[in-house]
Amino acid sequence: MEDYTTEALAGLLQMFPGITNEFCAGFLKLPEDNYEVLTQQHFVLSSDDPNCIIDLVLAGKNTICFVEHKVESGEGKNQLLKYTIALNEHFAKKVKHLRYCTKYADPKSLSDEGIVYAQFRWYEVAKFLQAFDNNPLVKSFLEFLKNNKMAQDNTIKSDNLIAMESMRKTIEIIEFHIENSKPEFVRKFGKVKYNKNFNWDQIRNHNRIVYSVEDVLKSKTGKLSEILYGIKFENLKMITRVLVAKEHEHFTTFIDLDNSPEFKKIEYDIGTVFQLEEDLGRFLNNQNADKEIQDWFTGSFEKLYDFISQNKRLPWRFIK
Repeated sequence: MEDYTTEALAGLLQMFPGITNEFCAGFLKLPEDNYEVLTQQHFVLSSDDPNCIIDLVLAGKNTICFVEHKVESGEGKNQLLKYTIALNEHFAKKVKHLRYCTKYADPKSLSDEGIVYAQFRWYEVAKFLQAFDNNPLVKSFLEFLKNNKMAQDNTIKSDNLIAMESMRKTIEIIEFHIENSKPEFVRKFGKVKYNKNFNWDQIRNHNRIVYSVEDVLKSKTGKLSEILYGIKFENLKMITRVLVAKEHEHFTTFIDLDNSPEFKKIEYDIGTVFQLEEDLGRFLNNQNADKEIQDWFTGSFEKLYDFISQNKRLPWRFIK
């Protein structure tokens, strides 16, 4: 992982000199110079220690900078000390810098006053690269950092504490309104899918709280189909929708349903959705919101049922 991440970052720097200049001068705070980007550089020490291999080297005419990268591991035994020895023995006449990049907090100090030392985290690299995310390769690398939980600043700030205080109450309110419509949903479409971690998984993975029924459209090959309703946090929408996967044997017939203007037809990589939605803000500060939200969901269930029932060739499980 560390070698791959190093080579990916170095590849970006080698291909795009403009990014390299900003990385060296603006991010690493190195003196102005013409830097060559090198990786996995081996240096022999006077102690004959064979294990001095530097992840990333930025070599200028007057300045040299070693960068050590860590992802899931910490510093090796005396690793940074070896790098200071290598810098002093091999680059005595150059301005010497050492940087230590980690995924997790791992504070270190350096006693050698002849070497400019600093450390940073991978999320800071991600933040720096966001200025170049119109570049497809940079965007791909940022996605890699995000997928490996290296792009997020996990420092707890005051606004996080404020959000935590209100989060539980907010979730309880949302769950109340969804639970309020659950009996009618079950009556129309069948028993909902639920487990004790379901709502948390929905919040974390999809930024929403919903109830859903799967396998609503019969499939001999077990392909995905589902009906769900709930509230999306991203755009503060109440939604009721049906999804059928592209691999489903009835997909072609499904997407040919006569689309009412009320329904949004949304194409995803996984399949197609027909969706009803309403702005949650419409019910802001409304003392009758519990009844009106329930009425909207109940009405949306009726509309969805009528919509998907129009083609009698589709074998919906809930239609007798």
